[in-house]
Amino acid sequence: MAAVRRLVLVVAAACAVAGPAAAAYTDPYLEKTLKAAMVKKFKTAAPKLKITKVKCVLPKNGVTAHCKATFTTSGIDGYYPVTATIHDNGQLTWTARSPRCLNPKTKKYAGC
Repeated sequence: MAAVRRLVLVVAAACAVAGPAAAAYTDPYLEKTLKAAMVKKFKTAAPKLKITKVKCVLPKNGVTAHCKATFTTSGIDGYYPVTATIHDNGQLTWTARSPRCLNPKTKKYAGC
């Protein structure tokens, strides 16, 4: 009886931990499409800036993804917080907020 009780507690704990993680997911197509759109936009706006990676998390119920677009420019690493939406017609719209840059001394991100 104690073994069954222990097993139930382990399964319940595993479900509690996995529950929040299952609430959101990533979309590789969105990440690829958003990166291409950002590279195109920043090619003219900031030619030395290189978008290195885009990672997005989509809520289980919703259409707006919250993304982080990492970049490097002139030896500075940072990221743009981005919100992105793919509409029913397939059009992608996105908005980047102010960039955050890595301070090499503190290893923390701050405004650029």
